[in-house]
Amino acid sequence: MSTPQTTEQLSQLSLVDLIDHIEATHHAYIRETAPLLIEYTEKMVRAHGDDHDEVKPLAQCVRELIDELTPHLMKEEQILFPAIKSLSLGQPTNGCFGHIGNPINMMLHEHDNAGDMLKMIRNLTNDYTIPAGVCQTWQACYRTLAEFDADLQTHIEIENTLLFPQTLAL
Repeated sequence: MSTPQTTEQLSQLSLVDLIDHIEATHHAYIRETAPLLIEYTEKMVRAHGDDHDEVKPLAQCVRELIDELTPHLMKEEQILFPAIKSLSLGQPTNGCFGHIGNPINMMLHEHDNAGDMLKMIRNLTNDYTIPAGVCQTWQACYRTLAEFDADLQTHIEIENTLLFPQTLAL
């Protein structure tokens, strides 16, 4: 989660700069880390799926989360964020979505879904507690999942508490 100082600093940014921060920091992190998480969980299924009941559902949850995040990022970057930038600069938007609140509501719904998936992943991993004696891939997977979870929570918090309310206030 972001610290109050970070939230305060981010709240001082223009909407354009805030969007640029989100894309450069959080969207880039997801794109960089998601393939690694898929690789880790697929290796775990091949090596341990028959012996450890949690591995297959974990791999499935990670895959579902990433499969939902990928189009979510594209919708933000190609539709919502350009519209917010235009609105913040006093320019007309080219969106076919009606009021800006419509795509924001969809993103909020998708954020809730991602939060639910993170809860399932936390449950399956016992809050990313690395079991004794597991292989390096398993250890790396849990460490990376914990970092991914923290980054995604921060990302969602920034959009839900800063970007979207400021946009709706325009």
